[in-house]
Amino acid sequence: MKLHILGTAAAEGVPAVFCSCAHCRYAREARGHEIRTRAGALLDGTLKLDFGPDSYMQSLRDGVNYAFVHSVLITHTHSDHLTVSELGWRWGVFAHVPAGDKPLTVYGNENLGTMLDGLLGDRIAYQRLTAFQTVDIEGYAVTPLQAVHCVSNGPDAGWPIVVGGKTVTRVEDAFIYLIEKDGKRLLYAHDTGPLTDADWEYLRGKRLDLVSLDCTNGRLDRTYYGHMGCHDDLAIRERLISIGAADDKTTFVANHFSHNGLLPYDELCAMMPGFIVAHDGLNIEI
Repeated sequence: MKLHILGTAAAEGVPAVFCSCAHCRYAREARGHEIRTRAGALLDGTLKLDFGPDSYMQSLRDGVNYAFVHSVLITHTHSDHLTVSELGWRWGVFAHVPAGDKPLTVYGNENLGTMLDGLLGDRIAYQRLTAFQTVDIEGYAVTPLQAVHCVSNGPDAGWPIVVGGKTVTRVEDAFIYLIEKDGKRLLYAHDTGPLTDADWEYLRGKRLDLVSLDCTNGRLDRTYYGHMGCHDDLAIRERLISIGAADDKTTFVANHFSHNGLLPYDELCAMMPGFIVAHDGLNIEI
């Protein structure tokens, strides 16, 4: 499997759209790996992971043609991971597709189905996923796991998860994804905080070849709840190794960064031993 990381930023991008903080000023001047577009990835040129507002620009930059992509996995429906209006350009005269071409199927939670209402038909399809139920998507065994994200104990929260023995609820059934093919396993884990108890149990003994972890908080501790930072990622790596889900041959990637808590790229790499620090356009093959 080859993971093509198209974007590596949290919702506001890096540099953030309207920000003049020290890191954003540095990123604008340094450019290169310091410029981060909103998170998303492509697996083997076939399976798109999230479809956020920078997806079109990323396709132009990296030579990706979405006309040949027919499956999209959505982690959750926050606007930096799902831009519904962009999917609408697959309809009518906006996209000339071959006769009989199969639809673009968008996979995700119940909220996703509601948001796609009005777009579905022979060009765009939707399939609802359920945590811990594996589905076949173009030859990949895809298992949604529970993301510690969209967390709220308010009156509209309705999706319970257990984290460290404590039950919290979410307003949306957000996912991270375990993806398997040809004896290889990939865990794509953002947006999320440290994993749920059920996730840990499910992953026990399942050796992972590649793990991409949320690092939104960077060097800081829990600036954003429902995300992780450098210290969390290092701890997740050690725990995955301890339960037989990873070893010294597993590739670990720190990904999905906010300008808050970010360091210059080389300094961030030094802070993350055992990790590849993702940058836009990075390709990783396992």
